[in-house]
Amino acid sequence: MSETPEFKVTLVTPEDLPSIGTLHARAFHKKSDWHRKVFPLSIAPWWESKYALDIPDPTTRLLKISSPDSPHTVTGLLSLRKYTADERGVGRWSSTPPPPEVDSDIYKAMIDAMIEYRERYMFGKEHFCVDHFGVDSGVQGKGLGSILLGRACEIADEEGLDVFVQANEFAESFYQKFGFKTEGTLVMPGGLTECFLVRRFGRSWEYSCWD
Repeated sequence: MSETPEFKVTLVTPEDLPSIGTLHARAFHKKSDWHRKVFPLSIAPWWESKYALDIPDPTTRLLKISSPDSPHTVTGLLSLRKYTADERGVGRWSSTPPPPEVDSDIYKAMIDAMIEYRERYMFGKEHFCVDHFGVDSGVQGKGLGSILLGRACEIADEEGLDVFVQANEFAESFYQKFGFKTEGTLVMPGGLTECFLVRRFGRSWEYSCWD
């Protein structure tokens, strides 16, 4: 699904940060006890500070779709980070410790898995990683997710690079429509299954009209 005048992909600006601070909760809390426990609404300032560092970072593309009526009300966000061939860790997830409200055991397990599987499948070649991706639950089903992920895939194709993502089991089939292949899965503390998917450059894909 391509952009429309109503849903246009642009880059995040500092003025968007207050809205981005609450986006994860708006995207996931309605449907997921796991996300409510691990990333409570009270940590909105942490999200803001994390993304404030990413805005000027040349390795990161912060793609957003805003409300047609309010340009700084972010309804969809995708963070696409470029990793060098020999880069360890998981970027800002590794370097920006979460606040005490976050369940530290589950968070550590999530980050450890991201490090292990990204390095297992991608180490040795430059690549992109979908670091964070969410669409406000109030506008899910309108195609915003497809527009954002489609743009991310276009960026990767323009640079001839593969893309890695760690996604929950409910999003697995969505990524597969864009050419991602599931390379592994892991049950996290708390019961959520995480999937580790890779989209190889040149692999065929098609837009979906659903988030």
